[in-house]
Amino acid sequence: MQNEKAMVKIRDFHKGQFANEGKVYFPLFDRDIKICIDFDVPMDYAVKCVEHLESLNDRIIADFCKGAVKYCEDFRDLFEECDIDIPENITGRDILKYITPQIMIVEKPEGEEAAYHMECWCDWEEEHALEWTVRGNELLYVGSFSDERPWRDREYFKNASWNYAELE
Repeated sequence: MQNEKAMVKIRDFHKGQFANEGKVYFPLFDRDIKICIDFDVPMDYAVKCVEHLESLNDRIIADFCKGAVKYCEDFRDLFEECDIDIPENITGRDILKYITPQIMIVEKPEGEEAAYHMECWCDWEEEHALEWTVRGNELLYVGSFSDERPWRDREYFKNASWNYAELE
C-alpha cells in the first residue's frame, strides 16, 4: 500500500485474482464492506472514492432510497402471485433495512470526481441483487446488478428504461 491514509481507509488490502481487494467502513449502513479496486487505479483515487462513500450527501441518499423503493415495488407487481416476502408500504430511508451492501467497485478514473458502483443484497431480489452507481454528487443508476460503470455518458443512464434512479 502506498501511504498511511490508504492503509487506514482500506483495511486488509491485498491483490486478488481480478482486482486489488480490501475492506472499508460504510457509515450509512454501519458495516464493513468489501472493496474491489481495478489494478490500474491509483491508490489516492481509491481513497478519494472511499471518503466520498463515507460522507454521502443527503440528496444522493434520498435519491438512492427513492430508486430502491421503486425497484422493490416493481418486484411486487412482477411476483404478486409468488410466495416472495417483499417489503410493503416502505418510504424514505426505511428501505435501507432491507438492503445489505456487499461490494464497492472502483474502476480506472476518467475524470477527477469520485465515481464507483456498489453491489448490494436486497430482500426482494436474491438473483440479480441491487446496484447503485455514483459519480460526483449524482446518483446515476439504481436497479438490478448489471455492472453499470460510472464513467458512461450521463445520457445513457437517463435513457435506460431499467434505471430506477430515473423512473418517475
